[in-house]
Amino acid sequence: MIAYLKWKIIELNFNSITILTDGWVWYDVWINELTYSKLWLESETGIYIYHHITENYQSLFWFIEPEEKKVFSELIKISWVWWKVAMQILSLWIERLLFAIKWEDNKTIEWIKWIGKKMAEKIILELKDKDFWIVFTDRDTIKKANSIAPDLHTSIKSTLTNMWYNPRDIDRILWDLPDWMWSAGEIIPYVIRELS
Repeated sequence: MIAYLKWKIIELNFNSITILTDGWVWYDVWINELTYSKLWLESETGIYIYHHITENYQSLFWFIEPEEKKVFSELIKISWVWWKVAMQILSLWIERLLFAIKWEDNKTIEWIKWIGKKMAEKIILELKDKDFWIVFTDRDTIKKANSIAPDLHTSIKSTLTNMWYNPRDIDRILWDLPDWMWSAGEIIPYVIRELS
């Protein structure tokens, strides 16, 4: 079973990458939106891999931190949370996700694509007693970080990408918005000014 690879990115897409290992083996690996914003072609590093094996297929999933891999493996054990949903959930940012689970913040998880109120409650119930190693240094700081809803983030990113702005630059600014910004009408002009 594959658990770790050292690689070079030779193809980069929104939800997947193609990598070339030191042994000249090519792999297609699934990624999430947050991971995509931190990658670039021809970059080289080691990656944490979750090797998902079923009777019909095998898939590889890429994670920045080992804790993301651990959370992913727990998420796909929950009924109705298949791998694509789990990857979307992990686009939230691992520390903010675990903070929401720890403090039973249903709203944060509800806003994720494909997740509703009942599923958010189920995810919190299933994961709140799991032992994930994340140090929450400051509750208010974490709560403010990445404070816009994931669906709003995705919508704004899509709008600006269609205007030919770089997706990674958009994400960089969206992760660090001023605390008072909540609406698309405020955020989009702000991001455009920052990108200019």
